[in-house]
Amino acid sequence: MIRVKRFEFEELTGLRFSIIRMNRNIQTVHVFHLGNTLIDTGQKKSRKEVYENVSPLTIDKIVLTHHHEDHTGNAAYLKRKLHVPVYAHPHACKLLSQGLNIPPLGVLITGDVDRVDAIPLFESQVVDTGKYQLKPIFTPGHTEDHYAFYLKEKGWLFSGDLYVADRIKYFSDFESMKKQIESLKKLCLLDFEVLLCSHNPKFKNGKKHLQAKLQDLESFYGVVLNLYAKGYGYQEILHETGRKENKIYDFISLGAFNAENMVKSVLRDEGLPFKP
Repeated sequence: MIRVKRFEFEELTGLRFSIIRMNRNIQTVHVFHLGNTLIDTGQKKSRKEVYENVSPLTIDKIVLTHHHEDHTGNAAYLKRKLHVPVYAHPHACKLLSQGLNIPPLGVLITGDVDRVDAIPLFESQVVDTGKYQLKPIFTPGHTEDHYAFYLKEKGWLFSGDLYVADRIKYFSDFESMKKQIESLKKLCLLDFEVLLCSHNPKFKNGKKHLQAKLQDLESFYGVVLNLYAKGYGYQEILHETGRKENKIYDFISLGAFNAENMVKSVLRDEGLPFKP
């Protein structure tokens, strides 16, 4: 079952698509609409519900925060059905045109992604939504093709997957904590109140929430390096930082998504060898 929630915030329309299995919410993602622009396209598993909800809106372009399947699952479909162009970071364009290699768990939960020819959007450009202009800001770390979109006039920041929560418990095996910290620092220099995260939007104190995540990751990074130098292993480091491994996530993702990857990311970013 797909559960849909629609909300209006000033001139913004938000659409939340949640995949429900066995009465449990296993994934929620937001699609945002501003003026004539759709930001992200949701999961392929929610295609019917996405189209029903976005087709009545005025849309002449789609912009993507990054290539992940819960954000691009309907990009090709909506491009074809709505006769609109899709824009993304140049690296995302390359990946989407080649076709994504999605892990089996991602296909099972979210669905796959049809190939799509997107138009490269550069950081030097702006996205014209009709009344406002969104500024793309390159923010790698979660992925190497990640954009946040800043609306200075309103004090809004569309942050894609760079926020998610004040305190992160798990990492994917491809994420870079060092780059995330650098990207968070870049965004925290901006003036904004509303944090339009694709999974967990904050309409008040958005900058404080982003700063909280930055402070937590910086603290975690420092502790990992200190404990590693003392000879601690992964699980010992996790224990000292207050993190716990989720055996279920670790098992079903075959190690691709777990708490241990947070430690490994720090060591990889610093060029240090892994030692269990």
